[in-house]
Amino acid sequence: MKGIYPNIVVVLFAVFLLALPTVHAATDVSQITAPLDKIYDLVKAVISVVAVLAITFAGVKFMFSGDNIQAREGAKSMLGYAIVGLVVVWVAPLMVSFLTSPATV
Repeated sequence: MKGIYPNIVVVLFAVFLLALPTVHAATDVSQITAPLDKIYDLVKAVISVVAVLAITFAGVKFMFSGDNIQAREGAKSMLGYAIVGLVVVWVAPLMVSFLTSPATV
């Protein structure tokens, strides 16, 4: 009996999948990517605002660090991370479109 149960589950799952109505592929890729583009735009906007706030905070931290070298280095690294994050978020779609575009000779 132990060997039959997994086989029944697989057969029932296959019958369930066959009973589902067929799904036709969308002819326009933009219909599929439109929701993803909206999500990406929202994420890009939120990350951009957070990065600008981080850059501002790093600048204030740097200005008020005085002679504290550790605070000054922390502000520099925060500024660097914020700039790298902005570059990644804004350049990523350009790189994807460049890498996925058909080659022209």
